[in-house]
Amino acid sequence: MNLTLSTFDMPALLDSDEVIREYLSQVLADGDYEELIRALGYVANRPHSRLLE
Repeated sequence: MNLTLSTFDMPALLDSDEVIREYLSQVLADGDYEELIRALGYVANRPHSRLLE
């Protein structure tokens, strides 16, 4: 039995404003500021990010 693993691509999962809002809300609720910085990076690096335009 062979298992195929794929790369986890968080920015690709952030595909709508609603998903991004919920994701950032959860990160903020946890209070981990290192995770917040990482989360903002994911948002900025998502495909077709308006932040990059």
